Amino acid sequence: MKSVSHFFKAVIQACPYTLVGKICVKAVKGKPVTSKKTPKNSLLYKKGMQTGRNIALVGVFCPFLWYSILSGGTRDFIILNAIHSGIIVCIGGIVAGINYLALNHSKHKMMQRG
Repeated sequence: MKSVSHFFKAVIQACPYTLVGKICVKAVKGKPVTSKKTPKNSLLYKKGMQTGRNIALVGVFCPFLWYSILSGGTRDFIILNAIHSGIIVCIGGIVAGINYLALNHSKHKMMQRG
């Protein structure tokens, strides 16, 4: 029983809405955001690309969309959830694309200098 509750707790803590909520609560309370030593730009851009990918995956595997599809929701409700998930996928793609372009720009800039 302990492993089941641990699993659900891990799933809830991994939920992107929970993570955003925790960041908002910290910002409202005025707690300083701990910043780690900043890595090189290329590592920063690669992490940004991974973040964009993860945001897009949240949109693809959105539980609201899949629940509405699998529970036999109305067509309008499914379309509403599909639009919401599509917007999230687009945001993730934009984040990943911006970081990809920045990574290529920095590599090109480094090659011109060196």
